[in-house]
Amino acid sequence: MPYVKRVSRKRPLSREETKQKTREALIEAALESFAREGLDASLDGICERAGFTRGAFYVHFADREELLVAVMDHVGEKFLASVFAGLSGAEPGSLRTVAERFLTAVSDGSYPLLAKGRPMVKMHQLLDACARSPKVRERYRGLVEMSIASLAGLMPNEPNGVAIGQLLLATIIGAQTMSELGVELDIAVLGAQALRLLHTAE
Repeated sequence: MPYVKRVSRKRPLSREETKQKTREALIEAALESFAREGLDASLDGICERAGFTRGAFYVHFADREELLVAVMDHVGEKFLASVFAGLSGAEPGSLRTVAERFLTAVSDGSYPLLAKGRPMVKMHQLLDACARSPKVRERYRGLVEMSIASLAGLMPNEPNGVAIGQLLLATIIGAQTMSELGVELDIAVLGAQALRLLHTAE
């Protein structure tokens, strides 16, 4: 009997899967556009980059603000998950590990707001978007508060864990602002000093 090559046929995507892929493509296109052109990148340009029409955009997002919130969720939660992955307050050195991961992300460009060279999103644009949109402000505040709570969770025996988490976030946000103002920051030196201070909190 002659050999007959079987052709594997991919299962067609369901309507829900197609919608999800379209949404993800629009978020990825927005992220690229925001990195290149800032948060005021045109919706038409974002749709064109994703390969969809404005009509498709409005199926998934009510407006630009909703798209920006979706991008913040996509980038922010993914980043936080990578920094805190596999750590708990029960393990000695967890806080130091988070700090080291964060510094590595800044150095290799994967932290979106303080990347070495060109940040993915500029701090002043994000703060401007927060000032204009309660929706965006709430989401950014939510990510900041999530970070503080996660840091405090790594210091279960420290009564001032939340305050230390707030101090660390204030330092990061301040460094982002200083960097954008053109203040020369040596992230490696700052990081080494932060790690020294953190040693006392563990």
